[in-house]
Amino acid sequence: MDVDIPELARRAGFTALIFAVSVSPSTASGGVETVALANGLSATIFPADYLAQRVVGSGLDATILLDDGRALPIITDIDDPSIANKGDGAFHPFATDAVLAALRAQEYRALRMPVRIYLLPYPRRSLLVSSTSGAELFLSPHVLDIDPRVAAYIVAHELGHAFHNRFMPDGSPAWEEYRRLRGIDGDGRFHDAASHAYRPKELVAEDLRVLFGGEAAYFGGMIENTEIARPEDVAGLKRFFIRVAGEPLAARDRIVATSYPNPFNPETEIRVSLPEALSQNVGRVSVRLYSVTGALVRELYDGRASGDFVVRWDGKDNRGNRVASATYYAAIIAGDKKETLKLVLLK
Repeated sequence: MDVDIPELARRAGFTALIFAVSVSPSTASGGVETVALANGLSATIFPADYLAQRVVGSGLDATILLDDGRALPIITDIDDPSIANKGDGAFHPFATDAVLAALRAQEYRALRMPVRIYLLPYPRRSLLVSSTSGAELFLSPHVLDIDPRVAAYIVAHELGHAFHNRFMPDGSPAWEEYRRLRGIDGDGRFHDAASHAYRPKELVAEDLRVLFGGEAAYFGGMIENTEIARPEDVAGLKRFFIRVAGEPLAARDRIVATSYPNPFNPETEIRVSLPEALSQNVGRVSVRLYSVTGALVRELYDGRASGDFVVRWDGKDNRGNRVASATYYAAIIAGDKKETLKLVLLK
């Protein structure tokens, strides 16, 4: 399930900066593990035990404080009315070993995709199921032991959302090409507000799970929507995915910036990919928002960064006031490179 995460409450004045940088295998203090795999995936995994130690408050006020300052409201009591199926009476988080096995099984051999994966010890209060936002996977616990094949299915599906967000975001030429290739462009049944199986973002995640997710995630090649062609039967689909993510990073000599949603209300996510030369040398990066008159509206980030990262804008100016419906421009500057991104706030 691909969503932005509105329930990630920010501390006052805090704007989330989510780094996604490819690094060598290592294990950080507290059990957080970063791995770089042969298939190109780079993953930072936050185990359930580690996140459980970061729970503060209780009852309706229980939250997990993430490392970057975000607060994630959670349900710690399985008897909470929101939990319809009580299972065996306990929450069962994803196991790190099962997630690593699912990541290693991905059959894309040049993926170059960094992700952050949170193995939640408790479900989020406003979103009980697993989901993906940008390059972050939030794997929600089950109410029974999680079968390894089910874990592989869910991890591969959520990686599909991360792939979509990184390589073919909404509105990009690659996204429009995918819709045409899949035969859903212009078909009124397929839209973001449709039933789950008819949402284009869910369809692409299922396609990637089947084509690249490995044997355990394959499930007979079946996808959630049984009324359309199986991904293996769509001519050129697998080659399309390989081509979309196949451009060597070194060939990118400019800043690439996208946003989603756009138009937006009340907040949007700005995704930035830096050129290879800048990615190899961590440098200063700024992201500032301007009005159409050129007046500075908000300084979202000014600091050091490399690789790919994400910033969120909550629709407020530097004084904390909500801005009016209008067109704004995000100026991203890194070294001698600059990119401008148009943002439209609609209320």
